[in-house]
Amino acid sequence: MFQQTIRKLVSTMLCLVIALTTCGVNAQSDSDTNDKSKILDSLLNEKLEFYRHLYPEISFLILKGGDELVADMMALDLALGHQPSSMDYEHPTKLREDLMMASANRIVYMLQYRMPSASLFKADTPLGWQEHICVLTINPDAIAADSISATRNLLDLPQDFIQKIPDDLRLQPADYLEFVIDHEIYHCLQSMYVGPQKMSQKEFWGEYNSFLNEQGADVYGLGMHINTRLEVSSFARNILRIRGMALYTADPDHLTCRALQQIFKVPVKDIAEMSAKEIFDTANRIQERLAMSYDEYIQYLASSIQAMKVLGVEDLVTDELRSRIKGVQSDPAQVKELVTNTRRYLSELSCDEIER
Repeated sequence: MFQQTIRKLVSTMLCLVIALTTCGVNAQSDSDTNDKSKILDSLLNEKLEFYRHLYPEISFLILKGGDELVADMMALDLALGHQPSSMDYEHPTKLREDLMMASANRIVYMLQYRMPSASLFKADTPLGWQEHICVLTINPDAIAADSISATRNLLDLPQDFIQKIPDDLRLQPADYLEFVIDHEIYHCLQSMYVGPQKMSQKEFWGEYNSFLNEQGADVYGLGMHINTRLEVSSFARNILRIRGMALYTADPDHLTCRALQQIFKVPVKDIAEMSAKEIFDTANRIQERLAMSYDEYIQYLASSIQAMKVLGVEDLVTDELRSRIKGVQSDPAQVKELVTNTRRYLSELSCDEIER
């Protein structure tokens, strides 16, 4: 069933791949661009080899999309076999196929738009490789071709605004690519060693777990950065600033500032001496220590929507979310704190107001 789903998805993507291939050829025509692309690919491969050595029980499969979309989906089909299972979400056996179809569609979507993501699967009768497969959709050229594209990948704001950010406050490509790889791999490691998202009938259960998981992933990503750079670098502080502006893009689930501030409090010397597995454990402890309850998260969502209204970006809130959150009272003190912090991070990143 899963392989039939993949084949149908592949066949519907063929015309899009032709267009993407044409764009890819034009983008790669310049030799300087080719050199940068090779450097980024080399960095990606080095990071993956590091994780393959560190976690030999997991197979790490990288998919890039673009003109490789069909080949990507065929590789995924081959790797997972006939009856694979998602390890990201707890589910009854009878819903395995439905969940795998949803997972395959999500991967295709991320590849189409060349967005980073991670999914952990248990393969069905793997052909000589590990049973557990971490599928990563990471296209280095799409997310980290230069400091502008890297910054905009994390801060989804108009190009004009990103270009006005001083160069030393933008995210540098190599640093950002490493951060994305570590961030996404954290999600696979969490599913593998902490466990899948538990089943629940609660309406916002998925968003709630996403919010909690993003705290850990960001802390792990910056922890790994500090571990290799041996300092709390300008890149690390710029990640904090950009995450602090999450409400300007109507993305409250990526407002991870409180968690990031905790990793900054850990002495650099201590982080430098940690192994990657110890940084993973540290990220999980920070996440657990700061975790709000489900009811607190619902109020946080209501407060975030009210804060977005004050910030002038209320139009970014979907009608669906407004309807779902209707009746939940925001916390005035929390709204004030969210607005104050968001404006402070905006002022640190740029003097300009955001125009849409």
